[in-house]
Amino acid sequence: MGRVAVIFRVMPEGTEVDLDRLEQEIRKIPQVKDIRREPVAFGLVALKVLAVVPDAEGGSESLEKVLSSIPGISSVEVTELTLI
Repeated sequence: MGRVAVIFRVMPEGTEVDLDRLEQEIRKIPQVKDIRREPVAFGLVALKVLAVVPDAEGGSESLEKVLSSIPGISSVEVTELTLI
């Protein structure tokens, strides 16, 4: 079984959410390798989260649920997925 690199687009609940705090919480997750900020519109900034997960069925779904449970996060979606 291999590993998969997944990029999640994490949207905060609004412009007033402290992105530094969100990044700190997300970086506590062992699978997370990198986080970048991506301006969306009207001052809203999304976080692009790179993670490496097992190539098992539903491998990224459990991490998506963990990210969604962090306070201040509105939505999480997979934008890219590649076998490594």
